[in-house]
Amino acid sequence: MSRRIEQVNEVLRSEIALAAARDLDLPGMLITVTKVDCARKLDSAKVWVSVLPDNKAGSALRGLRKQQGLIRQAMAKKILWRKLPRLIFLFDDTEKQAAKLEDIFKEINLHTCP
Repeated sequence: MSRRIEQVNEVLRSEIALAAARDLDLPGMLITVTKVDCARKLDSAKVWVSVLPDNKAGSALRGLRKQQGLIRQAMAKKILWRKLPRLIFLFDDTEKQAAKLEDIFKEINLHTCP
C-alpha cells in the first residue's frame, strides 16, 4: 500500500469517527471506527466499525449506511478534496473473535496443566 493511500485512510478514519460521534443519533451504542481501506482510485472506502454492545451491530450499520450522506457532508466541510469516496460500512468483529480465542486458550490450559 502506498504512503499516500495510508495517509488518506488515516484522515478518513479520524474524520468519519468525528462525524459519527458528533452528528449521528445512535442512542445506547458506542461506535468505533477501527480501520479504513480506501481504493487506489479513491472512489470508495471500506470502513470497519466496532459496535458495543455487540447485539446492536446490525442496527448501528443500518444507521451508518442510512446517514452516510450526513457523514460525507460533514467530512466535505473539513476535507478539501475534489471528490470524497463512497463509504462502505462493515462490522469489525475482531474483538469478539479475540475473546473467543482467549476463552479457548484458557480452556486448553485448564485441561493440560495439573
